[in-house]
Amino acid sequence: MTDTNDGFDESDRPKDIPENPDQPTTNPDQDQDDSENPTRKIRTDGGEVVTGPGQHAHQTPQPHGPETPDSRMVGRSQDTHTNLARPTESTNSQTDSSPTNFAEPYTDSKTTNSPNGDQLFSGVVLVDAVAEFYLDTNPWDVQPNTVTAYRNRLKYFQEFCAKRGIEDLGTVQPKTLDEFQNYLHKESSLEATSSIKGCLAALRKFLQYCERRGVFDHGFHKLVILPTLSKHEGQDERWLARESAEEIVDHLETYRPFTKAHVVWAILAETGIRQSTLYALDLDDYDAEERYLSIVNREETGTRLKNGYRAERELSISADAARAIDGYIQENRNAVTDDHGREPLVTTRNGRLQKGTIRQYVYAWTRPCATGQDCPVGEDPDTCDAAQTNNAAYDCPESLSPHPVRRGYITHLRANGVPTEDVISKRCDANPDTIERWYDMSTESDRREARREYVEDL
Repeated sequence: MTDTNDGFDESDRPKDIPENPDQPTTNPDQDQDDSENPTRKIRTDGGEVVTGPGQHAHQTPQPHGPETPDSRMVGRSQDTHTNLARPTESTNSQTDSSPTNFAEPYTDSKTTNSPNGDQLFSGVVLVDAVAEFYLDTNPWDVQPNTVTAYRNRLKYFQEFCAKRGIEDLGTVQPKTLDEFQNYLHKESSLEATSSIKGCLAALRKFLQYCERRGVFDHGFHKLVILPTLSKHEGQDERWLARESAEEIVDHLETYRPFTKAHVVWAILAETGIRQSTLYALDLDDYDAEERYLSIVNREETGTRLKNGYRAERELSISADAARAIDGYIQENRNAVTDDHGREPLVTTRNGRLQKGTIRQYVYAWTRPCATGQDCPVGEDPDTCDAAQTNNAAYDCPESLSPHPVRRGYITHLRANGVPTEDVISKRCDANPDTIERWYDMSTESDRREARREYVEDL
């Protein structure tokens, strides 16, 4: 029988839900660990849905509601190019290999014995060794999730070099960059122009770093020409309508009141914050009397906000959201500290609720069958494999990650005439241009009518 207990510990939490490394996210505002996989397919070989009582005596059983994680779960151009490269010829060839073969960190003794990489950049500059050293040392001081994104994108260049027999990075010529761009266009997993642009942008940053190490002349990286995207090209149009978000929160309030899933959804739907921001919240960041959340950057103790100290702000919340937080604190929050001695707002028995689990709660409850709705693709919840466990929720083609919840929240504000620069930008920690390009899914008529109502209400 499926365990419906809402909580689980860090020691038994599921693995992070897999992401698609072949579809780089171009939204500069989006958490790198919160990307959608458009190729997800539903499985139909599952068994029987079994639900049990909730953790509250007054709770009503909900048919086909998602079971929650337990200890048994394991998750799931320029027209004329100037030759700026070193005039060295490549003589050795390598065996073709899958892009995924480059995911393991490079552990050559040359790297481990030379912390600053001087030996790597003398003589033959091996493509794979330098790429791994670059990623491991993180010279741009970006967040770990961004490093992961760079790694996933640079692997295409590493694969290209392996197939072309290019071992020495210094032999890369301007024409090599053109050939690589053509190679990307032929790569079946990179159909979108935005995905190709993401790979080329990552290569640019890598080559720029190599310029600093003397591999190429200054400005060589500028020979990588980034494709131009139309205003909405590459925009992920998946978003959760405000009404749907409210239905999920209402459902949880009725059938899973004051659980972790309930408080996670209440906060995300109320504020539109990123999952990493929710992860960073401490108990003291919540002011029950004044009804607001303090968003604080604490990177020295493990919770850096995406935009650092610039992202710090106070967010007012509704009485309903405050009631959900109050109930969770009183009934289900564990009195624990994290590895830095801080008291997280949302906890497990051992510490802070992890981002992968937050993401899993969103995938689980955006399945239509989770709230008793009919399946849009005609599956039977009793036999649909994606309906059996929260770990399988990712396989439901209708489920969403946290970012579409944020996108739906911002769209709702814009469609209702809320000022973008003065309110939405500050509340959601995103600049107006980013909001307009990546988040606003409302139509021009929606915004026109919202402006009309806004002016008439003055």
